[in-house]
Amino acid sequence: MHPRHRHRPLPRQAQPSARRGQRGQVITEYLLVAGVLALMLFGTFPGADRSVVELLIKAYRDAWSSFSYALSFPL
Repeated sequence: MHPRHRHRPLPRQAQPSARRGQRGQVITEYLLVAGVLALMLFGTFPGADRSVVELLIKAYRDAWSSFSYALSFPL
C-alpha cells in the first residue's frame, strides 16, 4: 500500500443518548414484526381449520402425490 493512502483512524466519539434509545426500539420493532409473522403463519383464524403453514404442507403433499403418480406411468 502506498504511504499516501494510509489514513489515521478517526477518534471515536461518544454516542449521543438518543442512539442508545434507538437500539432498544429497534429490538422491540423486530420482535413485534417477528411475532406478527409467526401468528399469521402458524396461528389458526376463526372460520379456518388450518394454519397457513399447514395449508402449504398439504398443497405440497398433494402436488407430490400427483407428480409421483404421473411418473409411475410407463413411457
